[in-house]
Amino acid sequence: MSAKIDEPMMGEQTYAGDVHRPMDIRAMMTMIDYLMPQAREVSVSAALLLGLANAELSGLLALQMDPDIVDLDEQRRRRH
Repeated sequence: MSAKIDEPMMGEQTYAGDVHRPMDIRAMMTMIDYLMPQAREVSVSAALLLGLANAELSGLLALQMDPDIVDLDEQRRRRH
């Protein structure tokens, strides 16, 4: 069960941990790039998990930048 929080910029209820802004996604991807060399030295598993997280964020960023998805999101916000 996820706790809901109020995100002042959005003006609507969102789940904790949701990512809505491409700049936040890029910031996380930059941090993963920074951490990857240290993760490889510590553990192959840690490096794999960071790689998987980076791939998921990359896909999410692609969805955030897709004009059709952005239009649907804007329409949803206008209705609520």
